[in-house]
Amino acid sequence: MNRSLILIVSSLLSLSSAMMDGAEPVPTSRWEWPLRPVPALVRGFVIGPHPWSPGHRGADLAGSAGQPVFAPASGTVSFAGVVAGSPAVSVDHGGGVVSSYVPVRARVRLGQNVEAGAPLGDLLAVGPAAHCLPRTCLHWGVRRDGDYVDPLELVGVQAGPAVLLPLNSDQAA
Repeated sequence: MNRSLILIVSSLLSLSSAMMDGAEPVPTSRWEWPLRPVPALVRGFVIGPHPWSPGHRGADLAGSAGQPVFAPASGTVSFAGVVAGSPAVSVDHGGGVVSSYVPVRARVRLGQNVEAGAPLGDLLAVGPAAHCLPRTCLHWGVRRDGDYVDPLELVGVQAGPAVLLPLNSDQAA
């Protein structure tokens, strides 16, 4: 199946699922990956049943020190500085959607407009946010109206529930 068809089907599934839940659909086709080439996932998005529940409110993407980090969609830089000892960049994409990137040495400044694909900064391998050690990874978080959402859905990756198949299943990988 070609990539365009997969993105269209994924977008339609996301839209129908969101409509059934009564929630706004999450845009999927207009966002790009913040690292190039498409990175491996080190740790995915996990959130408990309540906003205060433990979890992982973002996705950790494998990268290398000094690698450029790109804006996945257009917006305005809403933060470029240090949070809890880690350099970070945040972009307000409008409509209540804000993305954040840690640990990143900013190449942008507060209030700067950025287009999708514009470099935001460079990935670092040091500091408190270097929680992927010995690897280097980018922590990518996205909030919509203050609530964290899975950033991978914005690039068309639908995690969905885990399903265990019998060992003798034809579908087992």
